[in-house]
This record gives sequence, C-alpha cells and structure tokens, in this order.
Amino acid sequence: MRMSLAVTALAALCVLPAACKQRQSNSDADAPADDAGTAAPDASGAGGSGLKPLALGCASGSECASGFCVDGVCCDSACDGQCATCNVAGNAGYCTPQIFGDDTTSVETCTGAHTCAIAIPSLSLPACRLKNLQACKTNSDCASLLCETFYVDHDGDGYGETNTTLSLCEVEGATPPVGYVTQGGDCCDSDANAYPGQTKYFSSADACGGWDFNCDGTIQGSNGLFSSGTVPSTECGTTVHGSCTSCTETIACH
Repeated sequence: MRMSLAVTALAALCVLPAACKQRQSNSDADAPADDAGTAAPDASGAGGSGLKPLALGCASGSECASGFCVDGVCCDSACDGQCATCNVAGNAGYCTPQIFGDDTTSVETCTGAHTCAIAIPSLSLPACRLKNLQACKTNSDCASLLCETFYVDHDGDGYGETNTTLSLCEVEGATPPVGYVTQGGDCCDSDANAYPGQTKYFSSADACGGWDFNCDGTIQGSNGLFSSGTVPSTECGTTVHGSCTSCTETIACH
C-alpha cells in the first residue's frame, strides 16, 4: 500500500515541469554507463581488459592484448616469417628481422648449415644463408657474403694447385684450412722450389721433370732461358744467376 502511494506521489509531481526535469536528472545519474561510449582495448593492454601489453612475458596468445605470443613475449603480429623475432633487446614486442644466429621458432626454421643474416631484397638475397666453413659456389650463398676459394698446397711453398680448390663461406682474411693456401698458380706442387716468383736457378730439374721453377711458362737458365753453356762458379749463389744446388769450377745452371 505504501509502495503504491509513493509511485502515485511521484507521478503527480510530473505535472510540474521542474519536478519532472529533476526526476529525469536523478534517474540518469543512477543508470549504468552506455557501452557504446567505452573504448576497445588496444594491443598495449589499455582499456582494462586485464590482458598483457606488448613485450611482457607470455606462454600463449590468449594472455596478450594483441593475441600474439612470439618468442616468449606479447608481440604486435604473428611474426612467423623466417629469421624474424619479437624479442630483440630494445625492440621487444615488435616483429624485427633476425640478422644473426639460428631461427628455431619460425614456421620455416633456419638452422644446421644455415644461419640468419641481413636480407637484401633488391639482390634477391634471402635472410637465411650458409654459415662460415660451409661449401659454397658464389658470394651470395653465404651469410658473410664471401665465398673464399682456397688451393691445396702439397709442398708447403705457399702456392697451391690452381685446379684443386675448396670454396668455403668465410670472412675477409680468414686462415685457410690445413693444407690449403689462398694463392694458386703452382706449376709443380710436389717441389717446394717451384712456385710463382721464384728467382733462383737450379742444376737439376724440378720434381715434375721440368725447368720452369718460377711457373711463368718458360725454362729458366743462365741467360733467362735454357742454356747448355756454363757459368763461372764465382757467379753461383749471386744475384746474377741465383743459386745452384751445387757449384763447381763451371756448371750449367738451368
């Protein structure tokens, strides 16, 4: 009965415009806020969603406002391309190219003989290329962008066989593998006295049976070419003719 009276009394008040206006104002203050004016949460976790913002640690995408958990942090995208990471120091939470090391988490991994490097789209070079010491054919095969050619050196004179090579991804100035050198051109790789630039003369043929000790395609002798003549022993071992393996009163230095 009391409830009906209260309702009736309030209804009666509305015959006066001021009273109705006051009632409407009080009703609006008590009513819940309209959802249409609420901002949607963004990837940073704002909006009171309770989800984690970018760069915070996570175990699954359901924990993140962005919906993506990559490399252990909430990420701005799926970031699942080869050699892409979302956990780089100084840029955590944002998908960033991975320019070194193995990529073990992407859909297409980059591991084993390959490693991540800087991709060069203008040259059609992918980010995943060969590691150092891997066999290569061209510079573009390598993460270091250097496919170094080494020459086998059997006689240890610092020059190797031009036709027996090993090409590996390396860095500039790298030490050659054991038994290899960086210079080819040895015309007799079983004789340490025969190599490009040799200036000495010898009284017997090299181990390959030839007399081209400096590998220039000609036969060295007492006058620069083969000579059957003799030279005085006083000239042996001098800069005139180089040195012979043995010297007598007169000897043919080839």
